[in-house]
Amino acid sequence: MGHRQKGFGVRQRDRSAAVWQARLIMLVMINIAQLWILAATVDAALSHHYSVLVPLVVASGICFLITLSIIRWWRPTSNQRTSTGYVRSAKER
Repeated sequence: MGHRQKGFGVRQRDRSAAVWQARLIMLVMINIAQLWILAATVDAALSHHYSVLVPLVVASGICFLITLSIIRWWRPTSNQRTSTGYVRSAKER
């Protein structure tokens, strides 16, 4: 029976690692989108196309809010909270 519990912990760590990898990939994609928006904003400003600046700033703000939500609220779940706000299962203690 001890072997099963150890195997369960390994699977749980694998899932947690997958969640962290997915978060990192999403953050990288959002950062690339923000860099593209920044380049488009600078290009529009230098070419005096001020009408497109507001939608680009709004898009950048939305990317920032999505990034903030990924960093702040998307956490792996299990049974018990830690001091950092994460939740930890009883088997990880």
